[in-house]
Amino acid sequence: MTDRIQLLRDNREKNVSKEEIPVRDRAYRKAIADHPGESVKVQYAHGFAQTLKDKSILIQKEDVLAGFLFQYTYNVNFPMKVSEKFDPAGRASFHMDTQREVKEYKELFSVDSGSAEEREFMEFADGSEAWLFKHWHSGHTLAGYPILLKKGFAGLLNEVALEEKNDVPKEEMDTLMAFRIVLEACIDYVGRYEELAGEMAETAVTKEEAVRLSEMRKNLARIKYESPETFVQAIQLVWLAHEMMYCENVPSAISLGRMDYYLYPYYRSDIESGRLSNEQAEEYIEAFFIKCSSQRKAYQNLTIGGCDSEGKCSVNPLTYLCLKASKELKFDQPSLTYRWTDDMPEEAWEAVLSLIREGMGFPALMYDGCYRKAMEDRGVLSEESYNYSLLGCVEPAMQGEEYALTEMMRLNLPKVMNLMLHEGKDVMKGKVFTLKNRKNLDKIESYEAFWKWYQEEIKHFVDMGIRSIRRCEELYEKKYPLPYLSVLTEDCIHRRKDVSEGGARYNSVGVNLCGIATAVDSLMAIKRLVYEEKRLTLKEFAKILENDYEGAEEIRQRALNHCPKYGNDLKEPDMAAADIIAGIKNHIAKYTTYHGGRYCLGLYSVEDHAIMGMNTGATADGRKSGVSLSNSMGAVQGMDKEGPTSLMKSVTYTDMRDSSNGMVLDIKFIPSFLEQQTGRDAVRKLISTYFHHGGMEVQLSVVSRKTLLDAQMDPEKYKNLIVRVSGFSAYFVTLRKETQDEIIQRTECG
Repeated sequence: MTDRIQLLRDNREKNVSKEEIPVRDRAYRKAIADHPGESVKVQYAHGFAQTLKDKSILIQKEDVLAGFLFQYTYNVNFPMKVSEKFDPAGRASFHMDTQREVKEYKELFSVDSGSAEEREFMEFADGSEAWLFKHWHSGHTLAGYPILLKKGFAGLLNEVALEEKNDVPKEEMDTLMAFRIVLEACIDYVGRYEELAGEMAETAVTKEEAVRLSEMRKNLARIKYESPETFVQAIQLVWLAHEMMYCENVPSAISLGRMDYYLYPYYRSDIESGRLSNEQAEEYIEAFFIKCSSQRKAYQNLTIGGCDSEGKCSVNPLTYLCLKASKELKFDQPSLTYRWTDDMPEEAWEAVLSLIREGMGFPALMYDGCYRKAMEDRGVLSEESYNYSLLGCVEPAMQGEEYALTEMMRLNLPKVMNLMLHEGKDVMKGKVFTLKNRKNLDKIESYEAFWKWYQEEIKHFVDMGIRSIRRCEELYEKKYPLPYLSVLTEDCIHRRKDVSEGGARYNSVGVNLCGIATAVDSLMAIKRLVYEEKRLTLKEFAKILENDYEGAEEIRQRALNHCPKYGNDLKEPDMAAADIIAGIKNHIAKYTTYHGGRYCLGLYSVEDHAIMGMNTGATADGRKSGVSLSNSMGAVQGMDKEGPTSLMKSVTYTDMRDSSNGMVLDIKFIPSFLEQQTGRDAVRKLISTYFHHGGMEVQLSVVSRKTLLDAQMDPEKYKNLIVRVSGFSAYFVTLRKETQDEIIQRTECG
């Protein structure tokens, strides 16, 4: 790490600004007021342009790249509730305003009050507030930065101009006008940086500073209009394009794609010509990472590794520089993901392992063999699937070609079971939800009957959720366009459609599950305790759960310790998990999204397993009310007793190609295990075997239980401790206690 990078690293939070927080919403409100007769697409384009005009810009005098990510609010052009007063060195509080979505949908599409459609949508909104569902719309972008590198802003403007010559309907002409407004605003914004760099060069104190800033000005002048010619110009353009994305979209999973792959041609050319050294490239990569780190817990996925169009490993020097930068800087952003190929070189594994041993949960490992098949199964052409990237946590998408609403819905599986046991009543909130079939528990005479009923109710709530998020998709088309993302998405300009209107080449929407192992272990407990051992009736068990096991500790202990558990290579619970997942995957395949795309199943839970657990009553597996649900595809915390091999075998009972919206498997190792070569060799063999038997993703945490407990007791001492949560990494002390407890309770391997 150079002295310059050390200085940037140490001072990375000194430029955050509370005054900047309201700038964006204020600019959008002004644009709407100034253009009352225009379409919402044009109004929002003006809002984006006004934001770029009004916002502060920053070039730190010691920096090698222009730009800085400030924090904003997003309450105008998204159906969200974003806190307006927060510490900009941290993160604002974000919540979807589902009630606003229902209200706007009713008004826009003239839905009758009291109609079945309104009642169902309202129940979905209530379910979201009760954490029966998780619903999220914004962020989660994978903009076509490679498209911008190829064409430049001027090239994209030329494409818009060609389309404007056609005789097209007013709605399409409005779309093109919006595209023109945002592209011209981007050019002006880069021009602001060009001007600032020139001014700073003229007043520089040292010759080195003057030369560096003068060169920066020249590079900005080039990329203001044209495509880049050098590595420095390319990485600068990617950064500013990324920075501007935060002026349109919520800072949640605005991802970067395969940066080592699409920047490599510039790197190689500059290295061969002598314009760039590897050490200089390293400094630029590290400066880029530092800029990302100003947004904490932002899920900015950066994908490295993988294969090229011929299926050959594409690891290159930039891959290693990204791994090194993450290791040296030790930030939670960007979130590094490595695409594992069977032909990756030994050097790549050693670099990956070296970063894993730092304990930050980076990089997550994605198996190309499985991910590519999942992408092709959901409609991506086989000749294109090699170029998938990850956005957010683990969600695959085609960068610059796909509009992927990966977090539109997550279903709380254990809560569905609890509603069945309590006549539709949520014991945590008191709200009663509509079941497909409310049944007398005394009439459920066999486990097979209960299992069948559970499958029916899961599908019932999946149906409710999909119909509701489809209404949201329809609403977003009319109310929430994204013109800047659209110009960086293939086909939108030529189709004269915003991404929200289906302009992208591919469209997909995520339907995700939470608490899989908690639900399966609860099924096993009901089967054993009620129907096999007949220790109590189903109605009696339901009453015990309603009372949170008070006075029934013996039953709780039997549920915890004497019933089959998922995650131990036991056929019955593992097949139950596989059957639930396959059933839902096949069910959602019957639907198409509003724009004709696919609903894609996701088996990851972000941090929702903890939050949903906080809002879910006691479950039949022995879990008490308010405790975290199981994490993603993992076992219930601490219940995988037979080691990581058995856990992985449990996971691969499920066909992972069914999870085309991604999956997560977290495994925690004690640090000492990887200190020995035998341990390191064992881990590589474990991962490779898992992948070749159907595994899709795995992420390794290397941290001891003692360290985590100490961090809970002394957060100031451990303020820089980064841990893997579920699909992302975060500073441990910033997590809610329920999430911290869930991580602590995970089984330690080694």
